[in-house]
Amino acid sequence: MSYTARLKRLTSDVDLDTVRELKVPIGIALVAFLLRPVLGSELVLGTPHIATTILIWMLFAAAFNLLFGYVGLLSFGHAIFLGTGVYVTAIGLSEFGLPFSLMTVVAMVCSGVIAYGICRIIVRYGEIYFAMLTLAFAMGVHFIVNSNPYGLTGGSDGLRSGTTPEWIGSFRGQRVIDVPWFADLLGAFGLQPSYYYFVAVVFVVAMVLLWQLIRSPFGQTLVAIRDNAELARAMGISVNRYKVWAFTISGAFSALAGALLMLSNYGAAIENFSPETSAEVLLMTIFGGANFFFGPLVGAFSWFGVQEFLQSFEVLGLPVVGAIELSGVLGYWRFFFGFAFVVVILLSPRNGVWGYVRNGVQNGIDALRQRGSDD
Repeated sequence: MSYTARLKRLTSDVDLDTVRELKVPIGIALVAFLLRPVLGSELVLGTPHIATTILIWMLFAAAFNLLFGYVGLLSFGHAIFLGTGVYVTAIGLSEFGLPFSLMTVVAMVCSGVIAYGICRIIVRYGEIYFAMLTLAFAMGVHFIVNSNPYGLTGGSDGLRSGTTPEWIGSFRGQRVIDVPWFADLLGAFGLQPSYYYFVAVVFVVAMVLLWQLIRSPFGQTLVAIRDNAELARAMGISVNRYKVWAFTISGAFSALAGALLMLSNYGAAIENFSPETSAEVLLMTIFGGANFFFGPLVGAFSWFGVQEFLQSFEVLGLPVVGAIELSGVLGYWRFFFGFAFVVVILLSPRNGVWGYVRNGVQNGIDALRQRGSDD
């Protein structure tokens, strides 16, 4: 039986159109619920504790890519919105005793308003000036938060006390969700009600919303603006208005990631507002592939995966030389990631790791199909 005949037989009972339509939501769900078991495997890293942080940064990178990858605007100040999510939820919990769910919504609204105001001011300037002005705003906000206005932000010490909601407990050193219906729901699938799965559910919902936004007429208009802003303007599209709203939505979803990060980190830290945070999410997005929806997710996974692997890789055994101590060298893991970043940029400037692998797999499939048709 030829390859083509076997392929037709395999897919005869499957609605391929439905699979293609839902492949992104299915992929999002698989990433969310398989990330921790995969990272916990000894064949990969054996460190499932970093899965929650990776998932949160995947959401932050995807929110950032709505602006960078789909509009073509570079922001050096996206830490403003992550930090707003972190600090607004932390202040609401520690100072006013408000529910986490309410403060998450408030944080997203506040971040969206801040993003809207900033973008309305700077959207009229060119791309380079836009990037530099976002950096200037980020440095200004960092200074304000560090100065501890009205004693709310804790200055350089951040906020730690009273930032954990009552429905989050601890079991054998792990954070668990102490909500009966959530525990029963996960128990039906044989899963523990850990904080990771709470983040996974929020991640799936948020990512599906972003995916629906990107494939909507609004999202397609953003892509048209990215490809040719002058042509879009000639067609009657209000380019600046779409950019402002893309910036606003990106800021709101970044704040959602910040709220989850606050719980994961047991409080708020001034580093969440630092320019290094904005630079990290930019590097993740470019490394993974800004042209693809899953690109930033791959970039975030690579960033933290390489960090964890290199920092835990202490001894290298070579056949002739023997054991070489590397713990002191691999502490500078950013150097090695930077080298990998340069290689990826040279091989796949806009497509990143995800685009490079995706194109390679597609070329392999095409080659198999061609061989099957020849047979």
